[in-house]
Amino acid sequence: TIPNSVTSIGDNAFRRCSSLTSITIPNSVTNIAKQVFYGCKSLASIVIPNSVINIGYEAMKGCSSLTSITIPNGLKSIESSAFGDCSSLTSILIPNSVTSIGDSAFNGCQSLTSVTIPHGVTTIGLFAFHDCQSLVSISIADSVTSIGNDAFSGCESLETVTIPSSVTTIGRSTFKGCKSL
Repeated sequence: TIPNSVTSIGDNAFRRCSSLTSITIPNSVTNIAKQVFYGCKSLASIVIPNSVINIGYEAMKGCSSLTSITIPNGLKSIESSAFGDCSSLTSILIPNSVTSIGDSAFNGCQSLTSVTIPHGVTTIGLFAFHDCQSLVSISIADSVTSIGNDAFSGCESLETVTIPSSVTTIGRSTFKGCKSL
């Protein structure tokens, strides 16, 4: 448990702490920095407070025991590979406050079954949900204008997608290998 006196947790602070199982971040923290929990393979529970506005590059990449996470309502951006290779992640609630989902943000989240891209997000990054093999459904808000290359490639269980009329660009290989589509 991190005390309320902490306002910042630096890059790589808990990187590869392979026995860390749970963590509570206090309301005093506004940013989850680059690779803070990278490779914490036993991390199954994390509480992210409403004060956090950014989840950094590879912040939780490789947290293979993490099954679900609630992202706070004030969050603005999910940076590249933030949740990459969180292979046990089955659900995630992305709030309307999020405006950016970075490249490979959920790449390799093989247990993720459904995703709702909220109103406010304008761009779905390259490889954002690549290789999410259990992903069955995607709901994309009408604020999205661009879907990046390979955004949903390798999502072999994906059955239906409704692309809103706000989308003007669909990247190369966006749905490559979506054999159930």
